[in-house]
Order: sequence, then structure tokens, then C-alpha cells
Amino acid sequence: MVGSVAAHVAWRHEPNLLLVHFLCVDGFQHLYGPRSPEAYWAIEYVDGLIGRFLASLPTAVVDQTSVFVVSDHGFLPSTREIRPNVRLRRLGALGQARFVMNHGAGALYRVGGDDRALEQLARGIEKMEGVSGMWSADDYPALGLPAPADHPQVADVMFEAAPGYSFGDADAGDDEHGAPKYLGTHGQRPTYADNAAFFLASGAGIARGREIAQIKSRDVAPTVAQVLGVDMGAVEGSVLEQALA
Repeated sequence: MVGSVAAHVAWRHEPNLLLVHFLCVDGFQHLYGPRSPEAYWAIEYVDGLIGRFLASLPTAVVDQTSVFVVSDHGFLPSTREIRPNVRLRRLGALGQARFVMNHGAGALYRVGGDDRALEQLARGIEKMEGVSGMWSADDYPALGLPAPADHPQVADVMFEAAPGYSFGDADAGDDEHGAPKYLGTHGQRPTYADNAAFFLASGAGIARGREIAQIKSRDVAPTVAQVLGVDMGAVEGSVLEQALA
């Protein structure tokens, strides 16, 4: 349906920029894990949808079209779930802090108590099996994150799960670890092998047959804008000049 709607919009409205999001590659990797037969099927399926969309365009339009195929994250397998809220409940600390999971990353929010109590709880979570990193607000600038004082949704402390692990939100029961809800996860830093996002550019204004070094996701938008002839002004990303013809 998404591919068909995209083709309809391209024919009916002739937009200068069309953004299309196919979800099944993400969904299948969550359910069955990265590099699973189901994940490879989903990638092949979406590749076919992109081909069908391009084939639906008039030749003159295709010759003037630049295509960017990107993902917003990579994927790592998950075989064990970390449950920090079980730890907090067993300590009687759910009235002081709450852990919110984002698969391979997790966030600890203070809901009561003081800074010292929050730090002690965070240090305890940091030592749990499968936790590979912890960052307080003082560390956020190096991660490109705003401070909690600057945005109400930013956590007081951030955590990362090691490859093979993911975080869960559950607080019931006595098991601080268990089987994961999903066999594939994201949220960890892209420094881990196989966890980089995907970037491909082709068509009008794009260099042919060229490989470029690792980029940042925030570089994609300024590069697309450059192809469109739009100046985004002062932004954090950079135009990927090496990808352009």
C-alpha cells in the first residue's frame, strides 16, 4: 500500500521531495532477529517495492530524480532482557526513580528523592549483567544530547545494553533478567560491529560507483537539501560533497 500511495502521489502531485517509509524491515528484525531468513526476505521485499515505484515513473522524471535509501539505525541480536524496574521495585525505590527502555538503550528518570539517592540507584543498574555503559547529564554533550534542564523529556541518566542484551520495562516478578520480547534490538551506539545504519544514493546529481566513509545520520538532510538547491542554514549535519557529482 505504501508503495502504491507513493506512486500515486508522484504521478498526481509531482512533488519536489517525496519521503517514503517502509516498516517491515524494522518489524521483521525485531521479531526474528537481524540476519534471519525473515529479515532478508523483508529487505528483498522492500528492495522490490522501491524498484516498482521507480519503474512507475515516466522516463523523463526518472532521469531527473535523485534517490536516497537510508535507515535510521542498525540492528543487533537480543537473547536476554535486562529489567531494571524489577531491581528498583525490590529496593522499594519505584517512588524515587523509574526506568524507561528503548530496546538497546534505557533512561532513568527521577520521580522523587534526591540526587544522591538517584546516583546510588544508577550505579546499581550500571553493575547489572548486560549493561555496557552509563552516562549522567554531564556526559550528554559528548553524545549530542540536550541537558535534562533544557528539555523535560530528557532522562537524568542514560544506559546502554551490551550486544546480545536489551532492556525491558517490566517491574513484576523477582527475575532481573529473562527472555527478551524481541530477538532484534537497536538503541546501542553505532560503534558496535553490524550496528551501523544504511546509506545509498543514486540518480541525478549523485556520483556513480563511489564509496564513501562512515557518515552521521544528521548528514543526510543537508545533502538532500543540497541536491534540491535548498539552503538549510546553520545545522549540525554536513553536506556529503563526496557523494555528489
